[in-house]
Parts: sequence; C-alpha cells; structure tokens
Amino acid sequence: MSKMEKQREKPKEISKIDKEKAEKELKELRQELARLRKLKQEKEQLEIEATQKKIIKENEIKSTELYYIEDQFDELEDILSSKLGEIDTKVYQKHAEQVETELQTLEEEILGEKGLLEKKLSAYENLLNAYPWLEEERKKFMYTMPDKKRNENDYISWKAEWAKVLFDYVRFAVLHIIYTREIITHKPFINFAKREQYIIEIAEELISQNQAKWFSKKKDKLRVYWKTLEVWSDEIYNWAYENGKIEPIMVYELREAKQEDFSSLPLEDLEEIFKILAKNRKAKVLKLDNGQLAFKIRLE
Repeated sequence: MSKMEKQREKPKEISKIDKEKAEKELKELRQELARLRKLKQEKEQLEIEATQKKIIKENEIKSTELYYIEDQFDELEDILSSKLGEIDTKVYQKHAEQVETELQTLEEEILGEKGLLEKKLSAYENLLNAYPWLEEERKKFMYTMPDKKRNENDYISWKAEWAKVLFDYVRFAVLHIIYTREIITHKPFINFAKREQYIIEIAEELISQNQAKWFSKKKDKLRVYWKTLEVWSDEIYNWAYENGKIEPIMVYELREAKQEDFSSLPLEDLEEIFKILAKNRKAKVLKLDNGQLAFKIRLE
C-alpha cells in the first residue's frame, strides 16, 4: 500500500474547536436522555397507580425501552475518546443526529402515553366529584338493578342515573368507543351485580337519548357521542388553522395529534366530519389514489 493510500485511510484528526463542539453536543444529548428517563419514570408511576385503581390492566402497559439509545451513546463516546485523539466527524455527526432523532421520537411517544394515562386516571376522580354517591356506603344498592316489572319507576330512574354516569365516564376518559367486556372491568362498573347485562341496559338508555349507537349486532361495541360531529368539525378546523396546515391533511396526521381528543375518533366519523367541513365551506375534500379521504382547509 502506498504512502498516499495510507494517508487517505487515516481518519482526519479533529481540531480542538470541533472536539469541544462535539463534547458540548454530547453533553446536551446526555441531558436530554436524563430528562427522558425522568419522563419515563413519571409514566411508569402513573401506570402503577392506574393498575392499582383497576383503571388499566397490567397487560395494557407499553414498555418504552431506552437501552438502544444507551448503545448509541456508547458509540458516540468511543468515537469521541479514541486513543489517538482522532475522529471521523461524518461518522460522529451521523450517530449524533440519529440519537437526537430517536430521543425526540421517544419523547413524543412517552408524552402521548403519559397524557392518555393522566386522562384515564383523572376520569374516575372526575366521576367521583360529579357523583360522590358512587363510593358511599348508603348507596350500595345502586349497584343492583331494580326489577323491571315490580319496581318500574325505580328501574327507570336507576337506568337514567347510570346512563349519565356512563356518558360522563366516557367523556372524562376521552373514549369514543367502549367495549362492554372491557368497561365492566373498570370502576365503578366492576361493582355491578350482573355487569354485562347492566351495561347493555344502560347503553340502550343512552341510545334512546340519541347519545350512542351499537357498532355491532352482538352489542359488545358501543359508540358514545359526547360531542356532536359538528363540534368535532369545528375543533379539527381550528386545530388545522392554528397549526398552519395549508396542505391536504390525511387521517394519519389527525391520528398523530395524540394530545388532541379527536385523534382517536373512528374512521367513519372522521370521513363524516370531512364532509361537514366541505358542506360548511371550511374545507375541500380530496379522494386519494388509495380511496382514502383527505381535506384541505379554506382560509377564512
């Protein structure tokens, strides 16, 4: 191998300024990781609290691993502190950018999960504030449904009261669809004498008030409308306007707005909302090549 080839193979020695800059970047990334660890610990504490209160099940907990970020840091450290004091700046920059990108992605993921947990945890607390009788000893009889024939008036008032509780629980928890077999594992519905039967009775009451509809013939999936589609269309339009979304907006972009309550709306509702926006001349609906719908807002 010629002397010139050996020189080409030898990594370029980093300057003092570049090394100081790289060390500063590494320090900042390390601080970001420390902040992310703290955020992850807060999320895990919320998960413990939520499982203890039977708001979520242990198998619903999503693990957010940081080990691969640690590996990336090790590689950065190795590159920066090589024995010969030499560094391939391109390789270092590539790793640094990758770590920074992954840290941002993880933060968004953890924040989204943490936000949903906080909503679920506060849902029952808000419910108790609205209906303190749910944990009152003297009101334990409310967890048993009155006989429809012998005590018709009691049955009607029982059903109406529980319909309000279920409606507000769904609203506080920011749910749009509930599954009967799942909802009965959460407080306060877990205390029902005949859980599945009672939930169906209460759901039918909401349906009679035009506040819900069954999504399945088996009556195991219920859509609850705690906001009208008109209201949702206004909220989505305002979100798009305030965030400068002048390009066509697809469903996945709404799904990615995790901090917004509309992000988990059913697809068929979103498509109806697009049509409402078009009808109200607030947006133009576009049909994509794959058959999906998107919308482009009209600036007022």
